[in-house]
Amino acid sequence: MKIKTILIINQQISVIFEQSWFQEDIETLSQLILVKLPKHIIKEVTFGADRENIRFQWQHAEFMMNFDYYSQSCWINAQDENSLTNIEPLYNFLTKS
Repeated sequence: MKIKTILIINQQISVIFEQSWFQEDIETLSQLILVKLPKHIIKEVTFGADRENIRFQWQHAEFMMNFDYYSQSCWINAQDENSLTNIEPLYNFLTKS
């Protein structure tokens, strides 16, 4: 599994993978993203029927990484107004390598 592209649209980060994936792949896919963020802390993982959400802290801000299997989508959004100011630095970290 590889990341194809990472975009920022309307203060939300979208991650597109090179190939289709299954819900069982979400742990691997999330690690492809989180490995790019030094000193992140996973706060909570929520499992759903076709969706998985991972709440994490990075640089004193809280974000939610969302995976939806049926739409094959992955996106990251800020959890509050304070964290919203860190969405651009988060995007820059994710795309620099």
